[in-house]
Order: sequence, then structure tokens, then C-alpha cells
Amino acid sequence: HLPMDDPDRDKLGIVISETQRMENMVKDMLNFSRPLELHLCKDDIFKLSEECAAILSEIAQVKKVSIEVDLASDTPPLAFDSTRMKQALINLGTNAIQASSEGDTVKIRAFSRRDGFVLDVMDGGCGIPLDQREKIFQPFFTTKKEGTGLGLPIVKKIIEAHKGRLEILDNPDKGATFRIVLPIIECGTCDKGQQGGPIQDTR
Repeated sequence: HLPMDDPDRDKLGIVISETQRMENMVKDMLNFSRPLELHLCKDDIFKLSEECAAILSEIAQVKKVSIEVDLASDTPPLAFDSTRMKQALINLGTNAIQASSEGDTVKIRAFSRRDGFVLDVMDGGCGIPLDQREKIFQPFFTTKKEGTGLGLPIVKKIIEAHKGRLEILDNPDKGATFRIVLPIIECGTCDKGQQGGPIQDTR
């Protein structure tokens, strides 16, 4: 352990920070490059959303940002890969917290509509310029100082593997909404807790 007043302490902190950043980048590169295999199972998307909100609340407290959850209750069980969907939602939620300022509220909203199930992650940031809305889904494009540029491409890959789509909308007051739209397709071959046949996306 280095003493608090040791001049090398700051240098060591930089080395540790950069090492963690490189580890995260390698992990993201592996996640993005590997074939994506989904294990679809009938499950409760609302429960998953609440679990993600609880995790995100811990992150939000550091930045003094609030998490607000608004989940409708009239959606039938969906067939999805809970691990992958949780990864996507936490990634979008973390981005929303980072884009927001102290005192802002990040909203997670879920509801059904005619064309599918909608899951919104709304931030209080400055929005996404139109000329960046396609670029942010390209690998290694990032506007964040410590970003790897692979978080959103991985999220997009996960959502599209579920036959869904990922959209960006402007909020009425400020900030942006990342909207996941999933088809409401029930899994007739599996029950909760059992895996359906794996679906592989080799992109």
C-alpha cells in the first residue's frame, strides 16, 4: 500500500483505471464478435425490468439521479432470453444515468401496443443529434471519454436477435428515449424455468 501523500499514488490510480478500461473493451469485443445464442423462455418482462431498476438505482445514487419505473400490467408472458435482455436493459439504463445530470430522473416504462411490447429507457440528457443516431450503433463509435463504443451495438444485436428493433426518440422536455420494441410471441414449447430451443445469430 502506498501512503496517501506518495506522488506515485496518482500514477498507480491511472494505471488501474486504464487496465480496467482495457479489460472492459476486450470483454465487449468478445461479446460483440461471438455468435449470439438465445435461450428463449416464457418469463415475466416486468419482473426483469424491476430487477434491472433495482441494480440501476445503486448506480444512479452515485450521480444523484432518480430512477422511476412505470410498468403496465396487461402484457402476456413473453418468450425471451432473460440474461441477454437484462444485459441490454442495464446497458441502456447505465447510459441514461451517465447522460443525465444531478437531480434528473431516468424513467423505465413498459407497455403493450398493437405492434408489440414496448420498453422505454428515458434520460434527462441533451439528446442525440440526428447525425449521430445511426453512428452510435456502429462498433467503436462513442462520444464518452471512457466508452468502448460497443455497448449500444451489443444491445442492438441482442434486440434484433429477438426479432425486435431499437429506436431513438426525442423526449418532450429534454433528453432521449431508447425504445425497445419486441414482438409478442409466446413460447409454446417451454414453461418458466425451462429453456426453449436455442436460436443462434451468427452476425
